[in-house]
Amino acid sequence: METLADHATFRSYLFFWSGQLTSLLGSSIAQFVIVWWITLETESAIYLSVATFAGFAPIVILSPLAGVYVDRWNRKALIGVVDLLQALATVSLIVMFWFNIVSVWHVMAISIVRGVFQAFHFPAVSALVPLMVPSDKLSRINGLNYLFSGVVNFVGPLAAALLLEIWRIHQILWIDVATFIIAVVPLLVIAIPSVTKKLEGQDKPSFRRDFIEGLAFIKSKEGLLAMIVSATVLNFLMMPLPTLIPYYIRVDHLGEATDLAFVGASFQGGMLAGGLLMSVIKGFKKKMVVAAVFLYIGSLAYGMVALTPKGMFWFMAVGVLVIGFSLPVINVSIQTIMQTVVPVNIYGRVNSVISSLANVASPLGMILSGPLAEIVGTANLYQSCSILEALSLTLLWLFTDMRQVEKMAEQPPSPNN
Repeated sequence: METLADHATFRSYLFFWSGQLTSLLGSSIAQFVIVWWITLETESAIYLSVATFAGFAPIVILSPLAGVYVDRWNRKALIGVVDLLQALATVSLIVMFWFNIVSVWHVMAISIVRGVFQAFHFPAVSALVPLMVPSDKLSRINGLNYLFSGVVNFVGPLAAALLLEIWRIHQILWIDVATFIIAVVPLLVIAIPSVTKKLEGQDKPSFRRDFIEGLAFIKSKEGLLAMIVSATVLNFLMMPLPTLIPYYIRVDHLGEATDLAFVGASFQGGMLAGGLLMSVIKGFKKKMVVAAVFLYIGSLAYGMVALTPKGMFWFMAVGVLVIGFSLPVINVSIQTIMQTVVPVNIYGRVNSVISSLANVASPLGMILSGPLAEIVGTANLYQSCSILEALSLTLLWLFTDMRQVEKMAEQPPSPNN
């Protein structure tokens, strides 16, 4: 039996969400100082791309498996356990920095471990949204999530750059641990509804059956598979930008931590503005069309970043701001379609499979970014990817049924799902 989201569950979700945003602030600060440390320590595009790959690959590989178990296990306990384990991983990194025994390879190993935990955390938290938020509030809560995440990630890099001037890295990393402790309080207090009820004579749950059920749902919906292929290609081409931006700023433009913080804050400022837009409107009627338009806009902005004159960080900041603004519009539109049509009892596995397939090529994009940048130059790599993004989107839109995916939201889910 499914528990329908109502006002009470919505209030509980908002309380839980506030704790997650607090934890996100700590993670944003920690991520900035770690990436900047790797950039200064190595001044290598290859090391930076490998480090980014180390943290992201476990999420892509394990998410489909994690999604199946998210639909079975106690989500409250699962979120709490993986958050605790991530905090302990950060503590181990603090100890290594404290005793000055840390290396790039230690940081990569910790990133892999945290990536494993995040592979379970993300689908568990995502599955709570359609479970606890009424359907008429989904689009706006998705927009608000981008809005406040943008605020947090706007403040995080700026705070980290300031703290680097007065604190050592191991002292800054304690913020990540402290925000975890704050985030766990709402989790302990709220009640999270169950989505399944075991019936008499029901077969024992099967991982294989549950996983195949998630894949079958995706294949049954017109345009969904084509949309996933599109996301896979576009995510692959986008990967060099976030992976190499610290290297691009430090080596190509001779920037400092404050310049990286400024560009990062501009990106998050765009995310904030896009999230604000999506939180005050009910969503667009033609969601997939709007997503495609903003993908083109983001591709043009990608090219703008590539064409930044040396040291002109405000020019680069405008480009990433436009990209940041586009992302909430794109992702909220697509996410709302998914939350509308996927039954809550299989949402964890379906969402995880979709996310994993959409990002399956992203680790390859990360790992190739460094060597390609060393060969052709970061700016040329960025420019090539921006052109290929626009070309790929055009071909996929014209020659697949991707644009038909919007029709799913116009049809209620089958009661048998």
